[in-house]
Amino acid sequence: MTPIFRATAAMTRALVTVAVLLLSAWPALAQSNSPDIPEITGTYAIQNVRIVQAPGRVIERGTVVVKDGVITAVGARVEAPWDARIVDGDSLTVVAGFIDALSHVGIPEPPRENNLPAVEDRGNPPNDRAGIQPERDVRDFLDPSHKSMDAHRMLGFTAANVVPHGGMLPGTAAVVLLDAQGMRYGSPMALFMEFEGARGVYPGTPMAIMAKMRQLYRESDRRMRVGDLYAQDPTGLSRPPQDPVHDAFFPVVAGERPLLIHTDDALEIHRALDLQEALGFRLMLSGLSQGFDVLDKLTASRAPLAVTLDLPDKPDWMEKVTDDSLAYILENYDPDTRTATYRDTEAERRNLEARQLQSRQDYLGMPALFAEHGLPFAFASYGVEAKDVMANLRAYLDAGLSVDDALAALTVNAAAYVGMESVMGTVDVGKMANLVLVKGDLFSKDMKVQTVFVDGRPYTN
Repeated sequence: MTPIFRATAAMTRALVTVAVLLLSAWPALAQSNSPDIPEITGTYAIQNVRIVQAPGRVIERGTVVVKDGVITAVGARVEAPWDARIVDGDSLTVVAGFIDALSHVGIPEPPRENNLPAVEDRGNPPNDRAGIQPERDVRDFLDPSHKSMDAHRMLGFTAANVVPHGGMLPGTAAVVLLDAQGMRYGSPMALFMEFEGARGVYPGTPMAIMAKMRQLYRESDRRMRVGDLYAQDPTGLSRPPQDPVHDAFFPVVAGERPLLIHTDDALEIHRALDLQEALGFRLMLSGLSQGFDVLDKLTASRAPLAVTLDLPDKPDWMEKVTDDSLAYILENYDPDTRTATYRDTEAERRNLEARQLQSRQDYLGMPALFAEHGLPFAFASYGVEAKDVMANLRAYLDAGLSVDDALAALTVNAAAYVGMESVMGTVDVGKMANLVLVKGDLFSKDMKVQTVFVDGRPYTN
């Protein structure tokens, strides 16, 4: 028995040695974002890294410890736990994972249907043809393998408020994690609406959309009250009818869930605010193109705001003009200029170009204007291709937005916008381990996202 025991003990020591060597070599042997390789530990220590906990809160050199999807330690003198995988953060900066305030990321776009069959009554079409499907839950459309997931993570996004594709009322919005192994997180947070008319049927115009929205809301309010009466005492009462469209409005009517309205211009902002004033629901706004023209109304509304990262295309003539020349045109622009004669086409052309340039500058300067007036806002990529997101963000920075305000719009403000400030938005103990490690100055052309942690799971670009 003794020789066998000794041989077994020696073998055990050898196996332990091999296991230790494998564990120490693990980061070099495995891709951190490979779903096929089992994880040995869910603990990571990002060492010697510059930590931007939130805009204005910086630890120049320290350690962030992540355990099982939660940040457990942050500081300049934090020691790595014995079971942690060490991530060398030298020359890197870690910030909270970016949050997209409104997006279609991870939601496949349905094929566009042409040659739709005729509708017998175009004034009362089926709900799907009218773009009225508020009962749809966006989480039923999630595809963690969709190509937009990688594209968004490569930009530093770790979470997004996503909505379904569709028309006026395509469904509910929900916050999701950009995790290839599972996006679902929480329940629907808002009912989504936009001023997108139906094709060839009612409601096809902005005024029709306004009227339909008032009708649906007031009908839902009445049905909800009838349902409450029936629930209190059904004796002698007919059972109230069930309707998924009206039922989807009940949380909005009750004030339990906001209505998130996406707008494309100043007129749509006015329409959204008019609806809120008439009906009294909790309002969230996104898009806000031309929001600079309604700054006072946006401030008075107290609605949470998400500014689009979409920008108007730059006219061809601007591409051919140097920055100094563009600055000169702006400095000499007079909106009251009138040409002496209709034959002076050259002066008219110059005045039109100056007006185009001024309009574009108003768009680019809007986030800085909001920040200047103390108006918190998030950023939304809704309708923007991933390849344009950072270039457009830098255009806002070039127009006067500070790096801290841009970071706030992608982190703390975005977390507050989607109601997740208790778990996301800063690099603090107890928060979800959604982190971005970048090389280079934040949002500069040279910035490169090295690694993104989503709920404690690393993805390396």
